[in-house]
Amino acid sequence: MPKKIAPSFCFIGNHLALDFMNTKVVADGKLVDLLQTSDDVWNWLNQTDLLVDQPTDSVTQWRAGSSLVEEAIELRTALHAILLQGMQGAEAAFEEVERVNRFLRSKVITTTLLQQGGQFFSVRHIEAQRPADLLLPVAEAAVDLLTKYDLRLVKKCENPQCVLHFYDNSKNSTRRWCSQKTCGNRMKVAAYLERRKRAENEETKNPG
Repeated sequence: MPKKIAPSFCFIGNHLALDFMNTKVVADGKLVDLLQTSDDVWNWLNQTDLLVDQPTDSVTQWRAGSSLVEEAIELRTALHAILLQGMQGAEAAFEEVERVNRFLRSKVITTTLLQQGGQFFSVRHIEAQRPADLLLPVAEAAVDLLTKYDLRLVKKCENPQCVLHFYDNSKNSTRRWCSQKTCGNRMKVAAYLERRKRAENEETKNPG
């Protein structure tokens, strides 16, 4: 029997906020939440390069506790609800917007101007005081998506068994799948098999 490969984080959304929302996936026909523990949230943040110089003692405490994952799920739930309404051209519930604003009220990000080789650059640092502060860049990404992007171009993969969303920046906005190699191929094969089945049924009903 082939060994099952556990689902991993996917970054196909063309926007950080959508990649965060896509931490729920379908594997083997079942919905799987990839954010089961605070350590999972930490690993996702780390893969997006959103973590910079966090104190070791705080990191150990937050990764071992449940608060960070609870905060992440609350933010993801609010973002999902707001986006679904926005994709339909409707107003989001005030309560959901306020759930995002709760993360934005934390003023823990500082920016430092640096210079190297005659070139200037900036470095942002999160002075996190609580686990929820680590999610501030994600909340800011949500603001960026909701205020600067056309939500009509936020799409769900057309595979009915898939739950992933993406921002369609393709030419003529024709993207249909989260991934051409996975869902795209599966749906093309399914459509081919359905056409062949119909053809065989027609031949049975109308033998030559």
